[in-house]
Amino acid sequence: MFKKRRSLRVNRKMAGFLIAALMLFFTGKVIAHMEQNLRPTIISAALYYTDMLATEAINEAVREEIAENLSYESLVQIEKDHEGKIVMARINTREVNRIMSITTLKVQETLRSMEREVIKLPLGQALGSYILANLGPKIPIVMVPLGRVNTSIDDVFEEAGINQTRHKLYFNINAQVQILIPFIASRTEVVTQVPLAECIYQGEVPDTVINLQFPGSLPEKFAP
Repeated sequence: MFKKRRSLRVNRKMAGFLIAALMLFFTGKVIAHMEQNLRPTIISAALYYTDMLATEAINEAVREEIAENLSYESLVQIEKDHEGKIVMARINTREVNRIMSITTLKVQETLRSMEREVIKLPLGQALGSYILANLGPKIPIVMVPLGRVNTSIDDVFEEAGINQTRHKLYFNINAQVQILIPFIASRTEVVTQVPLAECIYQGEVPDTVINLQFPGSLPEKFAP
């Protein structure tokens, strides 16, 4: 009788163990399946979130420390005839190259400062849920600059009123970064435009003004 009871206890323990093992196995399968399905969504949300924060940081840094201290006249030299009409405009190449170099360094500095920060993205927000946006475990995101920053100056002419043309200058900034989340690494490109300066031309704008050619972009390792 004692042996039968002991054997029964052993059988029950074995059955319990097998049931627990099966539950863990199927639970692991379900979690792995969910993780596989959710991984693209989480990566996409992390890339979007990182791009948004990096773009805001770059725009703010460039506007406050560079763009606000610039004038249109320092970048574009205008020549007029004896009647005061604009006949030509030249790019101040040396000043433009200097500004692009400073901007590139500032963007690098901004991204390096963000590298020390761990961004926390709530899982609910990563899944695109408005109701659960701030709920769930927070996914840690680390952004790592990849050392590739390109800065260029572009321009556009547009109508500003009767017989008036506005000339706008702005930065094009392109930076390569990598994001790191648990067990996942992905690269992304942060692209942004920052207003630089503008000028309104009265009357007809000559072709020598419209066809301005700005220097090309400067990579991170630029020539002095």
